[in-house]
Amino acid sequence: MRPIYLKELLPIMKGKVVYGETNPLIKHVIKVPKYRLLKDHTMYFHVKNTLSLKKSNHFKHLVIITATPQLITDIVDNVTIVKVNNVKIAYWNFIDFYRNMLTIPFIAITGTCGKTTTKEMVSWIFSKNYNVYKTIKNENDPSRHLDYLLGINSKTEVVVMETAVAAPRHLRKAYRYFKPHVGVLTSIGIDHLNGFPDLESYIEEKLSIFKIMDPKGTIVVNGDNEYVQQIDLGNINKKVITFGMNPKADFRIEHIDYDKNKMKFKLNYKNRRFEGIVPGLGKHNVYNAAAAIAAANQLGVPITDSIERLKTFPLLPKHVEVVKGLNGSTLIDDTWSSNPTSIESSLDVLKNISQGKKKIAVIGEIKFLGDKTNEVHTLVGNMLAKEEIDILITIGQDAELISKQASKMGMGGERYHCQSPKEAYQHLLEKTDADTIVLVKTSMYQSYKDLIQRLRQK
Repeated sequence: MRPIYLKELLPIMKGKVVYGETNPLIKHVIKVPKYRLLKDHTMYFHVKNTLSLKKSNHFKHLVIITATPQLITDIVDNVTIVKVNNVKIAYWNFIDFYRNMLTIPFIAITGTCGKTTTKEMVSWIFSKNYNVYKTIKNENDPSRHLDYLLGINSKTEVVVMETAVAAPRHLRKAYRYFKPHVGVLTSIGIDHLNGFPDLESYIEEKLSIFKIMDPKGTIVVNGDNEYVQQIDLGNINKKVITFGMNPKADFRIEHIDYDKNKMKFKLNYKNRRFEGIVPGLGKHNVYNAAAAIAAANQLGVPITDSIERLKTFPLLPKHVEVVKGLNGSTLIDDTWSSNPTSIESSLDVLKNISQGKKKIAVIGEIKFLGDKTNEVHTLVGNMLAKEEIDILITIGQDAELISKQASKMGMGGERYHCQSPKEAYQHLLEKTDADTIVLVKTSMYQSYKDLIQRLRQK
């Protein structure tokens, strides 16, 4: 965090010092009342309940922002108490003020699928010439926004944030923290429905990017997405850039080819054609690359530079990762996350690289679906029934519906439903050989780590 003296913040938060030093230096901000988070020069936004400071006397300068000073007890000499009328308003006024201090480019990436990979691709493009600050792996929970914002330092030249949507208004809050110059929407599918009353609300939250993006900013969206296509982008009073295979897309993907552990593609922008290569398999990976190229281009990076940089993009683990598997088989480890959109993408990879080998799909149950659990697992069953899978192995109670629905819709081949990964491993031990390719599609939220470790052969 860039240090700030309290007197600079008092007018912003409409606060008044009622106890302690009037102008301490602030170097750290928290909004969760935990002693382990305290440091020297910490400012804390106190919302409710009694707060005892008896264990905080060894810290140098603590500033408490509160509307109820009477609830602060055991006050020591190192404490400054600031009274405000509304702590929530004071907090957001501070966030707005602090964010506006930062004049470097911000990019925010959201989407049902592809946001982590696209975030890493954008970061990889910029990191050749700039000091990039980005979210860690997929640690994109809204509770981390404050820490990420304050983590930007004087050496940071570009910020790339991955923003999750697990409940209403999550995207709006993220955009208030980060105020991105470029907002990217990679895709809209089905995920995190447990935090929404229905699928429509989830879709609406994703599409809120068109409302909350600053008019001076740029929105980069997947022009092939069915929900995006329902919007008249010509009536959006903001700059919108589309990518995809849609003939009207600004960054138009004209051709996609599978190669050995990489994808080749042709991209058209303003009638200029570019040929690119991106490590990793799947058409979705080309879409991620197109989104990253488009986003970087909005901040001045030539398309040719981005394409050249992406040739050396380091593959992300557990993102359609192809490795040597059990009994000499080929294993596709796609256990980063799971939802219908990503399952469809991984099945496309399985089909395109199988080359006549026996195909086994291992599908785990999908989490965070709320009352849509049965509906979504049925949908996945319908999807699998259309694929030429030789053996389907499902894991987990809810995943049994996938197997039953696939059978109901006429899926051929063998089917095994397992209650545990250990049971699935026994089937794979018997069914795999050098002429087998196995897709394991589960989520990192499930405890299948041991299964993957046993399947991956060193």
